[in-house]
Amino acid sequence: MENVNTRVALLPGGFKPPHKGHFEALKHIIDTHACSKAVVFIGNKDRDGITASQAEMIWNIYGDNIADVDVDVRISEVTPVKSVYEYADEHRNDDLFIGAGVLDMRRYDWFKKHEDEYPNVSLVEIPDQFGRISGTEVREKIHNKSDDVLEFIPKLHDHDDVERIAKILGLR
Repeated sequence: MENVNTRVALLPGGFKPPHKGHFEALKHIIDTHACSKAVVFIGNKDRDGITASQAEMIWNIYGDNIADVDVDVRISEVTPVKSVYEYADEHRNDDLFIGAGVLDMRRYDWFKKHEDEYPNVSLVEIPDQFGRISGTEVREKIHNKSDDVLEFIPKLHDHDDVERIAKILGLR
């Protein structure tokens, strides 16, 4: 039987909070590269009252809404970018697909310069699917307890999941 590498989507970011653009970015990597596993690396610092723990809880709900893929959500010890490099070092037998927006791609230039060492690593530019969603704007809406912040939450299978996210963000 042929040994097949695991295809893993990697999505690093601050995610304060994770919104529909982040959710769709992960789905884009999974769908376009036939990934059977995903790892989301969350920044460990709070931003305007949104914590890494809240981001982790929301990503776990999002992960439950992605069919047939094991989504592993981790809070980074140092930074999400450093976590990606560490993961790549530890998983050289897996095919890794690192998602980043056009402005963040340069953070992974080292992989391009060392592609002979990391032939299993591919960079995936995330397309702008909803225009630029401002995390600052989302956090401001949360701070003001504005219900229209829910427009930044992806359409999920179960409306109760949206309500759970609203509670995590202190909107209920």
